[in-house]
Amino acid sequence: MRIGVTVIFLTFGNLPGVASADTPQHRLCARDRLTCDWNGSRSALEAHGVNIDFSVTGYYQGLLSGGVDNVDFEFGGRADGFITLNTEKLSLWHGGGFNFHLESRFGELADRPVPSSGGIWPVNAGITTPLGDPGRLVGSSIYYSHRFGDNTSMMLGKINAFDLLAKDPFFGGWARDRFNNVAFVAPPSGVVPPVIMGTIISHRFNPWSLTFMVFDPNDRTNDYGFANLFNVGTNISLGTTWTGKLAGRSSSLGVTGTYSTKDGADLGQLLLPPDLKTGTLKGSYNLSVTASHLIYESPAVPGKGFGIYAKAAKADGNPNPIQASFIGGFAGQGIVSGRPLDEFGIGYYFYDLSDALESSVDPVIPFDDERGLELYYKVAMAPWFQFTVDLQWIDPARQEFGDAWDLALRANIDF
Repeated sequence: MRIGVTVIFLTFGNLPGVASADTPQHRLCARDRLTCDWNGSRSALEAHGVNIDFSVTGYYQGLLSGGVDNVDFEFGGRADGFITLNTEKLSLWHGGGFNFHLESRFGELADRPVPSSGGIWPVNAGITTPLGDPGRLVGSSIYYSHRFGDNTSMMLGKINAFDLLAKDPFFGGWARDRFNNVAFVAPPSGVVPPVIMGTIISHRFNPWSLTFMVFDPNDRTNDYGFANLFNVGTNISLGTTWTGKLAGRSSSLGVTGTYSTKDGADLGQLLLPPDLKTGTLKGSYNLSVTASHLIYESPAVPGKGFGIYAKAAKADGNPNPIQASFIGGFAGQGIVSGRPLDEFGIGYYFYDLSDALESSVDPVIPFDDERGLELYYKVAMAPWFQFTVDLQWIDPARQEFGDAWDLALRANIDF
């Protein structure tokens, strides 16, 4: 981290890659990836339909106050590899693609058994996923995609739900590109696991788009086959989004509903003796509304700028542990003069947790709703090297813990 901080001061005043002198140092700052074009091999592979991207993200993170006692600052990290095979460029067939996301998490942070904030949502999604023991290499996305004309597409197979938000300017980012807290990286709904197995079909008819999903209710992070698929139920999701301009600025409005037929425990009976429990509850839902509006468009980065984003949701609250939620805030890129690649975000989340859950566990664990605030600024010291300072405040659901302040330093290298 000492090296990273030193580089910030050396490069903060200069836009990466704009130096006039054609020096080796300039060429290092200008390239998109640290390892560049592999002496032409990367471009040759891409021309033949093989795209490979690899990145490593490191964190130095800990509590400034509150949360779980005796939690110090520790190191951790994650590695992500993305491989895409274009069937058309591979001279196979038109419109197809095979997509792979390989990921692993490591370090002291990844070994923490519970969120250090005392809350229910991890303050760092990057070192809590993929689920399971740290140190393993997991194929969290292994799916086939196909385009039918210009407006319809399909995804079929094992899909990392975090990947679906990769291009969102506010949510998503794997705790690598934007926020750290899972409430922003992949807002929990209670009906969508981190890794799904199923199919997604999207169709666009400007300015509207429709998305239909059918998937297994269980998390499939550590599954690579189709055994027991849909044996506990089926999840169905339907969403529509309008994308256009309001007051001359890019805007969007979307509605998505997801329903699960999976049986769930009656949260109001969690602490009852087994012989007093009356059984499970069938069915759970989540209905959400999302909106975005670009307030200011950056003259240096077309399509980017300063925007406002929000997502509000309502759920059944039993067996879904979530009753309602709101996540929103601001994000920007290219706002600081001479720094077109820098990004920042300010986000707030509130989760109204199940009343049945709260009343059930209250005699043993004081439990309430959860809320939090997160701020980050990402400095692009080069297109392939980003350094982020991230600060969070969490009012945890578990009331025996006080308000927590969490600080993280994050560095990401694209190879």
